[in-house]
Amino acid sequence: MRKNNYDVRVGRTIAQEWEKQESESERLAARKKAKSKKIVKVLAFFAILAIVAIIAIMEVNVWITNRKKYEAAKYVPQPTVEIIDESGQGITNRIREYVGQLEIDLSDIGLELDRAVVPAGKNREVDIYLKGQEYYIKLNVDRGTAVSAEDAKRMVAFLSERDLHPQYVDVRVKGKAYFK
Repeated sequence: MRKNNYDVRVGRTIAQEWEKQESESERLAARKKAKSKKIVKVLAFFAILAIVAIIAIMEVNVWITNRKKYEAAKYVPQPTVEIIDESGQGITNRIREYVGQLEIDLSDIGLELDRAVVPAGKNREVDIYLKGQEYYIKLNVDRGTAVSAEDAKRMVAFLSERDLHPQYVDVRVKGKAYFK
């Protein structure tokens, strides 16, 4: 029997019905709280998983970078051209590596190295002869090979445009070039 939206059964009072409704509300709240906790746990799990993935990617990136540095450091370019030692001190590994890298850089920009000379009394100078040119180019081994190669190319172009035939070209100083 039903009266005014209350389900009153035999042997039960209205107070018992309210207690039942309150306990159901508590159960619903407990279920809602449990569901919220589960969602938070799942989100925390995926957040931790994302952090671990990012750290793993960063570690792999560091490893690859270090490996590339190691491989680059391990590779020492050896010159294929003749290096003449006029200084009498012997050709150092530094000079050998410089000429080897310079040969690579010159070929990258379209010039071909014929030979290199370590002049007497000059510790940091290398004179290079390019194929097809009668003059030599003075370089400083403390400067980068790519920069020196670019400066040499600019001077070769400058001299050929003006049909000049110098004895030598000096590109040892950054931003300046001389010829005699």
